[in-house]
Amino acid sequence: MERLILFDIDGTLTRSRDGYIPFNEAIRKTFGVDGDIRAVVPDGNTDPMIVRDIFLQMAIDIEISLTQWRDFTANLRASYHDHLGRGTTAIRALPGALELLQALAAEESFISSIVTGNFEVTAEVKLVAAGLAPYLRRGAYASDSSHRPDLPAIAKRRWEEVKGRSLNAEHCIIIGDTPKDLEAARQNGMKCILVGTGRYSIEELLYWAPEGCIEDLSDTGAIVAMLSQI
Repeated sequence: MERLILFDIDGTLTRSRDGYIPFNEAIRKTFGVDGDIRAVVPDGNTDPMIVRDIFLQMAIDIEISLTQWRDFTANLRASYHDHLGRGTTAIRALPGALELLQALAAEESFISSIVTGNFEVTAEVKLVAAGLAPYLRRGAYASDSSHRPDLPAIAKRRWEEVKGRSLNAEHCIIIGDTPKDLEAARQNGMKCILVGTGRYSIEELLYWAPEGCIEDLSDTGAIVAMLSQI
């Protein structure tokens, strides 16, 4: 039985050091204001919603055009490249992430992909920097929709278009670190494993009753077994 595993990026697969620097720089270059992502809670949100939350916190009422979103995306990608190159920002894979993706890639029954609140271009930058990109197929991103629950169905449809066959939603499993990952799974009839490597503790995540809840991704064998059984 094939299973599509849809990974969140930030806080699940990767951790950024000083990632606020390129994000804030992109806001300044695009909109001409000194917004600060550290003033809001970005966990589980999409980049467009994070920008709107920043402006709301700053009491700025602005209607962002499609052109401005394209400019922001380009500026964000360029800022990440620049700061990663200079070492002012760093992105690393969380413990066990690489080993898990390698193990899943070795099994024909698993396909690993992405459902993330990042724009696609910045998701690619992060995954390449963390050494994880070769093991993940194209999924769904904030550039597809700013509404996170829209994304799992988009990722599933992209897999179906490549494979030329349908996949039951119940055979799709989202792995994330926030209740919003679980909400997106539930709204799409998918299953969910939550990982305690982000803002939320294991106790908080267990409250939401996901199909699985783990401290981190370090126990490769146990996670692969869990993915096979749920």
